[in-house]
Amino acid sequence: MKPLPDNEKTGTPLNMAMVRFDPEWAYENTNSYYRIGIIPGRHLMFTSVGGDLQPECASKAIQVLERLLATEHFTNSNYTRIADFSGVVKLPINTRLLYANALNKLHSKYNCQAEITYICGASLLLRTMLRSIASYVKQHLVFVPTVDEAFDLINKKSVISAEQQKLELITITRQDMNDFAEICGQILLDDTYSVDENRNFLCSDHPLHELYKIVSVLNSDLRELQRSEREQKCQIEAALENARSLNLSLEEEKKNAQKNEEIQRILIESLKKARKEAEIASKAKSEFLANMSHEIRTPLHGVIGMTELLLETRLDSQQRSYSSTAYVSARQLHQLINHILDFSKIESGQLDKETSVLDIKAICSEIFSLLNDNALKKGLLLTVNIADGIPGTLLGYPVYLQQALINLVQNAIKFTYKGEVMISIEPVSDTPEKIFLRIAVRDTGIGIPEAQKDLVFQRFTQLDSSATRKEGGAGLGLAITTKLVEFMGGKLNLRSTENKGSEFWFTLPLIKRVEETKKTSVGVGQPVKNPELPADTPEKPQPSGESDQQGKTRLLLVEDNIINQKVAAAMLSKLNFSVDTATNGIEALDALKTNDYALVIMDLQMPVMGGLEAVKAIRNREREIANPDIPVVAMTANATQEDKDECLNAGMNAFITKPVMMQDLQNVLKKWIPRFRC
Repeated sequence: MKPLPDNEKTGTPLNMAMVRFDPEWAYENTNSYYRIGIIPGRHLMFTSVGGDLQPECASKAIQVLERLLATEHFTNSNYTRIADFSGVVKLPINTRLLYANALNKLHSKYNCQAEITYICGASLLLRTMLRSIASYVKQHLVFVPTVDEAFDLINKKSVISAEQQKLELITITRQDMNDFAEICGQILLDDTYSVDENRNFLCSDHPLHELYKIVSVLNSDLRELQRSEREQKCQIEAALENARSLNLSLEEEKKNAQKNEEIQRILIESLKKARKEAEIASKAKSEFLANMSHEIRTPLHGVIGMTELLLETRLDSQQRSYSSTAYVSARQLHQLINHILDFSKIESGQLDKETSVLDIKAICSEIFSLLNDNALKKGLLLTVNIADGIPGTLLGYPVYLQQALINLVQNAIKFTYKGEVMISIEPVSDTPEKIFLRIAVRDTGIGIPEAQKDLVFQRFTQLDSSATRKEGGAGLGLAITTKLVEFMGGKLNLRSTENKGSEFWFTLPLIKRVEETKKTSVGVGQPVKNPELPADTPEKPQPSGESDQQGKTRLLLVEDNIINQKVAAAMLSKLNFSVDTATNGIEALDALKTNDYALVIMDLQMPVMGGLEAVKAIRNREREIANPDIPVVAMTANATQEDKDECLNAGMNAFITKPVMMQDLQNVLKKWIPRFRC
């Protein structure tokens, strides 16, 4: 340890003006303060402390002191300390204990020690309190009235050493000892006694006066510690009581949690059971709809097909009127069935969430080809206006977009009696990744009254629900369109003026940059097996098939329903084809072993062997089929997307839904029989 400096060698007397203070070496609040200063190079520390020094103040003071002791000024050295206590109001025993213990730890940590501490301005009571801890902190305390006197003693080096003080003789009599014993008894036994600096049982110059003060302070400290102990005991008992209450609460909560867990388990089991029942009900509903669709479409195919063929014959005006009415009614029934199935599929969440490549222009072209004749029959002009700059290939939901537009255009044509119907598509926002298109269908029709604008989007709602309304329909078209647009990420809006026309529009986000996929843009996003071939071209050239004696191309019709056989055979005959029939898959395989047909039209649900099993057998090259690659077209009343996918996956080339219109049949034959010309 470095020794204390020799003031005589340094020459210059020490004084208060030489003390340097630093903001980091100070702590102060509204009730107390603690400030430290140093005289650099002299190993002298100056401390000024005052106020009500509660334990929290001591904790802050210890932090300040450590910041100073950690510096090079005092580490590994002895030092002299001047402490100004003139501002101290209160110094409880807990504060003294806390500070004394911390001071010893800091001296040990930084290998330093205050050999002499000058206590300035301390009262007699405060001096007694500090003297009681002097030996514990290993300090020699020197009490002086002022700071200046402390500096004078340091400069003159006239301090009485601790050893000299120990050798100082004090003479007391037996009477003094008896008197002191009585005083101590009163101090210790009188609970109301408190330390009073001005209360003197002995005169100040009496040899036992200072000892009396020490006993008084120790008694006061003992009582304060006892009060603290009682308070701590009360706090501990309160904490224990709180712990017991908390433990009881936790036990109750645990019981409740176990009960809730049991309830939750029962609920989960109930939910699982309900979910399973709901799935069974949903499956039953889907099966019911599929079966009903099949059962209704099968006779409807006969009605529409035969009526369409009837209209191609020679009829008088009355017969043609009756036939036309029957044909229109059957088509309306067909559309109603489609709408009910579509809405049921949307409501049950059975929409295909996978996006595919689409071409806006191709979709609009298909819609125009499909609905322009309906517009012309009413004397309307159907137009398509597509803004420039829209990419040819985008990623979205082409099937649902086409269906939504068809519903909107059909509605526009239905409720427009003069003027035009326009499809308008333009970009409203464009980023490197996405393009937002505003897609609108505008007409010059009857318009919609303001009070009924919200009603038209609800299912089974008609603008005019009276029995004399001019137009038919179930009121599902707009409800289906709304659901489809929302599924694609848009919202269907309406702007309409009564007797002037309406505009239905929505903004649709579409992915702009499309990577190469195994899907080719075919307008409505249907996948094809070979992406290098156009969508309307077979994968490879197909044999034309044998011809009969009249030169007609031979086809094989596989259908178990007699009426449907007649309808399909009559349509094919009308299109100049020769038709052989089979009533199930086994008969079809036998026919294909011995005959070379240009194409097979096959139903799905048949006895003995159904259509899916039959087409798999046809594609199996181990069987003795004349042409395993013959085009096979499914013609079925099963109309769901799952049915279509199942057919294509099984090996069929195309899919047409009953009831089949003559135009639908012509289109599929054009595609798969190269030499066919309608």
